[in-house]
Amino acid sequence: MRVRPFFTAFLFALIISLPTDAGLPLIPLLPAEPVIRIGLLTNTSSVTITTPDSQLVARSPEEPDRLLATNRVTVSARAYRPDVVDQYIFEIKDIATSAEANEIAAEVREATGQSALASIDAKTNTWKVWIGEPKESKEEADAFKAALAERGFEDVVVTIEKKTVHSPDAVALSQQVRTAGRSQVRSLIRSTGSAQPAAGTDIVVPGLREVIVNGPSEAAKYTSLKSVSFGSFDERANPVRLNGKAYRGKIEVFVNAKGALTVVNVVPLEDYLLGVVPAELSLPSLEAQKAQAVAARTYAVANINGFATQGFDMRPDVWSQVYKGVAIETQMGTRAVRETAGMIATHNGKPIMAYFTSTCGGRTENSENIFDHAEPYLRGVECSLEGRRHFDPFIVKTVRTPAKLRDEANLELVRLVSMLSVNGFALATDQI
Repeated sequence: MRVRPFFTAFLFALIISLPTDAGLPLIPLLPAEPVIRIGLLTNTSSVTITTPDSQLVARSPEEPDRLLATNRVTVSARAYRPDVVDQYIFEIKDIATSAEANEIAAEVREATGQSALASIDAKTNTWKVWIGEPKESKEEADAFKAALAERGFEDVVVTIEKKTVHSPDAVALSQQVRTAGRSQVRSLIRSTGSAQPAAGTDIVVPGLREVIVNGPSEAAKYTSLKSVSFGSFDERANPVRLNGKAYRGKIEVFVNAKGALTVVNVVPLEDYLLGVVPAELSLPSLEAQKAQAVAARTYAVANINGFATQGFDMRPDVWSQVYKGVAIETQMGTRAVRETAGMIATHNGKPIMAYFTSTCGGRTENSENIFDHAEPYLRGVECSLEGRRHFDPFIVKTVRTPAKLRDEANLELVRLVSMLSVNGFALATDQI
């Protein structure tokens, strides 16, 4: 965490000072375990997702799970490609005058009951009559033309035109983008609702991009305008891997406002903490790591939606909490998380902003002197392990006059003092 003037020592004091009942501390517990979203990568062009399990499982909103029949896929993004389909148009062409075209159109309407519209053909400067609605297949077109011929209109010409058809997902995503406000998410994250396939270019917003999933099996080759999350078939035993690094929970991929990919680890809170506690505190003390677990859990709960516009809650670095996934997990850290499961620190019934830091310089600071708010639970206290009193037994005091270091006889001493100086130590003398 970048700035965290809330210390495990404070948390120790908080826990042991709480009122007890039957010898147990009355520590607030979460009513339910939330799912945390950690933004592992932003603005990346592609990622590789693997599992040691038999296969990956992919999931998107409002869709059944996909069994990908492979344990390795690459994920990237590309410009959205709508479907382009043939449509069959029925026309009587090369009519000399407007009056003649309108007369033929009236005859068609009377004889067939179909719509008929006279229109000028700008390329030939002649008139034509459009008949009926376009057909979607050659079979439908042939049948309709034959029916017109039976009614006496044998000179009908079938013209094939290309039509762009946007999917319901494209229409729904466009609606989402138009109402997204400051959100930078550009993949569909909710149901398509009543959206229907639609023609025309003004139905969808420009610049839509889709997620491409590519693997060796046919099931692992597809595109989606929705966010796609990947997990192992057995997530508990075989955590999914992002670019070779293992994470519990799922790996979600979606397109962001820059057209690149954002990659999020969607993970239950307690599993998330397994990759936080050892990363933030290496001290081999179970009680210290328990305090760290409570602090980290509290911080996570208080910062849900901390990066909501980017589509996640927290980052995996010092701007939130350092999180390194499965690789950093330890037996002691896991025990600390399990034995404090659900415990958080609160003030007036709400999770505190549990800032903490790796060092304190001897004393912490009041929150209002660092941030723009004063919190009654963030008061400056002495941090004894880094304060003067802790080092008093190791301070050597002498009245001996230091050597004059400029003398040629003291060159070796000068070298040693210089080494101390560049490493942050100083000699309290004015004779150097």
